Amino acid sequence: MRDLKRMHERFIRDESSVRLGNLASDLLRLNKWLLMRHKDEAIVDLMREIAWFMEWNGDLASAELADMQREICRWRRAWPLEEARPILALRASQMSKRILAWSGLLGKTTPKPKRLDSGSSPE
Repeated sequence: MRDLKRMHERFIRDESSVRLGNLASDLLRLNKWLLMRHKDEAIVDLMREIAWFMEWNGDLASAELADMQREICRWRRAWPLEEARPILALRASQMSKRILAWSGLLGKTTPKPKRLDSGSSPE
């Protein structure tokens, strides 16, 4: 895994819509890697990175985003689960679409999730 401090500094430089777009892109990359049977170690690293990106979107904290973060962390702890690849690939794709809609980058008006008072941190 890359240097977390540098990743964090780079990530928070962008405005919220770009951060959400980047998060959606990483989730879609996870989907593709799972379907292409990418190495398990790389998949775990990507899931860890995605969980941190979700954490660093604290100014956009929502119950739904927190639930997604917890789900990614649970998948990461249980990985590898060969028979679950298609299920996780589907969930990553669904999360990606939802987050991309929140970002507003597509020009659609999708209601943003309700905000939380506090977030959780990835494990």
